[in-house]
Amino acid sequence: MPTSIVDVAKLAKVSISTVSRVINRSDLVNQRTRARVESAIKQLNYQPNAFARGLMLRRSDIVGLVLPDLHGEFYSEIIRGANLKARHLGYNLVVSSARDGDDSHSLLRAIQQRALLDGVAVMVSELTDRIAEVLAAFPLPYVVLDGEIDGTPHDSIVIDQRHGAVALMRHLVGPAGAKRIIFVGGLATNVDTIARLEAYRQVLAESGLPQEASDVYHLDYEYETAYRLAREHVRAWASAGCCVFAANDEMAAGIVAAASEAGLNVPRDLAVAGFDDTRVARMTRPPLTTVRVPMAKMGAQAMELLCQRIADPQRPRMQISLQPELVVRESCGTALRRAADQPAPA
Repeated sequence: MPTSIVDVAKLAKVSISTVSRVINRSDLVNQRTRARVESAIKQLNYQPNAFARGLMLRRSDIVGLVLPDLHGEFYSEIIRGANLKARHLGYNLVVSSARDGDDSHSLLRAIQQRALLDGVAVMVSELTDRIAEVLAAFPLPYVVLDGEIDGTPHDSIVIDQRHGAVALMRHLVGPAGAKRIIFVGGLATNVDTIARLEAYRQVLAESGLPQEASDVYHLDYEYETAYRLAREHVRAWASAGCCVFAANDEMAAGIVAAASEAGLNVPRDLAVAGFDDTRVARMTRPPLTTVRVPMAKMGAQAMELLCQRIADPQRPRMQISLQPELVVRESCGTALRRAADQPAPA
């Protein structure tokens, strides 16, 4: 028969409530009594019932992370950073995803009705009335990653998407010498795509370059769909000064593969740039010019904000903005442009 808290109390010659206070690190127990209880726990190899303890304390030391997907390095890096920080702060992390247009609202409803969690960090890929409604009435502490939900007071971690996309676009029309830029993004309702597309249009307007509706494509951030699109269009796109700005590295890699299959040279015949700076960007040939997003840091900061909110539900709302960084590699053709600009040897 398993050892119970009653057995520990008998051996230590204290009350059950005193054993409970020692287990829960209460300061109400003096050092001599604490030592006697801890000795009894060790002697009996007593393992507290975590579920019962959680019900009693109204906490579980478990936090949740809800992402739009779990596939790919982008999400795995967020999870890695979140898990390390949660463990450092004394919490265990559970992870789930909401796919197929669910936008997390059904999963969040299930969490608030059934789960024993102390709080949740949720990444919102698309802003909808349903997700706003659920979060407005959400009873647990929560943090939003990569977005802001109007009308719901919450902590948030955001990536300055526009800053990163503007830096990339200005590099493409400046040092890389692009004269026409094709934009390949995610869904038109995706928050990251919206920010990157706005930056695309802003820099084209600043530079006096043409903006054609036919140069904008909305896909799903997947390699295969970008590859299929590029197979249909790369020969038409290929021309001096043309560049494809893909809104993530996987789509950029798909476009490079389709161009190579069509016998085109990247970047000589068609320049390509991505976003995120996942390992795909370094593995693609040529390596991708991209924008480095601090994925692991975003997950870690989300956990830190969430644990602070759990500890102090009344503290002022906080938003942390993380800055992405332009990473220039071979795929955008900057080196070719510089070589062409060099004067011929005498």
